[in-house]
Amino acid sequence: MVKCRLCQAAVKKTSKIVRLGTSYGVICHDCAEEFDPKDRELIFNMCTAFGGYYGKLRDKNTNNYQIIKAISEQYNIHYKGTSLTSLDVRALHQAFLYGISPAQIVQSLRILS
Repeated sequence: MVKCRLCQAAVKKTSKIVRLGTSYGVICHDCAEEFDPKDRELIFNMCTAFGGYYGKLRDKNTNNYQIIKAISEQYNIHYKGTSLTSLDVRALHQAFLYGISPAQIVQSLRILS
């Protein structure tokens, strides 16, 4: 069985082959529809570099608001002495593991701040 390179879902006939990193990969219809090429590249690179895959930690009880609020609180706790870029990378990777898209995380963090 072929799995989506972003979310690990089983790929069906409606899959798409796209450029990911320096090679190509198969992604599912949902990921192809949800993410533009830049977001797909970002998700792929972050998960390749730091482990996991998009939505790995998501379950039926996952609440996006609670996850984003926890990520936002990490900014307040860890900001002292840590570069903002490092926090951004951690926040994005954590959001991706919970299946929160780049647009959702950015928009929600703006609202919370």
